[in-house]
Amino acid sequence: MRQRALTFAIRYALLGPLLVLLAAPLQSCVNTPTLPLPPPVASVGAPNLQGLVRVEGQANEEAYVTVLNENTDSGKIGRADVEGHFVIDIEASVGDSIVVWQELDGVSGERTEQIVPAPLP
Repeated sequence: MRQRALTFAIRYALLGPLLVLLAAPLQSCVNTPTLPLPPPVASVGAPNLQGLVRVEGQANEEAYVTVLNENTDSGKIGRADVEGHFVIDIEASVGDSIVVWQELDGVSGERTEQIVPAPLP
């Protein structure tokens, strides 16, 4: 009986590290990053009398949408509604570069960049 217990202990002592090595690739599959979200579809309007531009578009449902004016280093974060629609007003001037991206469940999406247009005559 004692020899059988010793054989059992030795087998599992040798198999334990082997099982850990075999499970390592499976664990890495669980931690693989997800693909980035696509950029939101957004349009940027011309500045209004208050110096604000409207950034409006579609993102994933209830995603956080970030709008960054790269010329002024200022930004705003809003949230898309249950249909994915969002509207964010941000200070900007004609020619400023506006970058828009979305984040959902901790996954940040690809960015889209647009230039603030001049007002129509």
